[in-house]
Amino acid sequence: MTPTPAPSRTKRNTCSASRALKKTPPEETRIATRQTDDGVEPARREDSREILEMIDAALEEQADWLRMWHRALVCGLPPARDVVSAEQPPAGRFGKWFDINSERGLLDQPVFKQLWPAYAEMHALGCGLARKAAGGERLSAAEYDAFMDKAQSFAATARRIRDAFQRAVYDLDPLTGVHSRRCMMTALERERERSIRTGNAVYVGLCDIDKFKAVNDEHGHLAGDSVLLAVAGRLIANLRPYDAIYRFGGDEFLLAFAETDGEQAVGIADRLRASIGRMKVLPSDGVALSVTATFGLCVLDPGEPVETTIQRADVALYQAKRDGRNRVVLWHAAPDRGGRRHG
Repeated sequence: MTPTPAPSRTKRNTCSASRALKKTPPEETRIATRQTDDGVEPARREDSREILEMIDAALEEQADWLRMWHRALVCGLPPARDVVSAEQPPAGRFGKWFDINSERGLLDQPVFKQLWPAYAEMHALGCGLARKAAGGERLSAAEYDAFMDKAQSFAATARRIRDAFQRAVYDLDPLTGVHSRRCMMTALERERERSIRTGNAVYVGLCDIDKFKAVNDEHGHLAGDSVLLAVAGRLIANLRPYDAIYRFGGDEFLLAFAETDGEQAVGIADRLRASIGRMKVLPSDGVALSVTATFGLCVLDPGEPVETTIQRADVALYQAKRDGRNRVVLWHAAPDRGGRRHG
């Protein structure tokens, strides 16, 4: 690849003080997933793990509660207090957690508005039937079936939400909160197919943090983590809503710019580059670190495998590195298979 030089847009980095990102991740570093088919909306990684834990607790508590409920009715034993209690919210980790967090915006999502009524209605009906049976009354088959329908409805809803959050969590990089490489190829293949259908171009970019190894060697891996987290935050904050970002590996991120042309893709990447160059990262040792990044871009060719596009973006990236770093190079499929440089 033989890039054709272009006038430099920015010759030097200007840095402005920024908050330390390792201890207090900014809003931009929160989970950046789009709403799923299950209705799960973006959440902080910490929230998602907490939700997974509480839903697992709810399913476990429901199984234990149903066992006590059936034991009392089938064996004719006095029901345990939890089986006949009309307490709202129902006792247990999940009920108490839901009550404490009921005012949080996350729990206003439609999926949770389905889950809580299913939980409360199952509990209320079961307690009422248990008290009725404890008083010597015989339950009808219709009453039992109605109760079990509610129990199964709650379990199914809880498992559906749990599975959706698991997919969201496992498809995200644990450090930066951006999409992981695990789901990258599937998403890029969808973008390629969409490009074929619509005729709208998609550009793939590789972003590599300059001299990242020196940060780890001189300041330690925790400082390196702070840099990765800060760069991810800047990338997320400056991408368009319909663009995507993935942790490609090490100090590299892969970006997908949808419905754009080459000039626009270069402009977006240059804006990202400049934003990264303006920040200072303050790791735990208190030494302010200046950061720059280099970008290689290539159009996602509908007639080529996705891997080919990534390889071409990688070629452009390494050309940009050889040209001096802190710049953007676009792989251009001209007859000489050269490139255009920006930065």
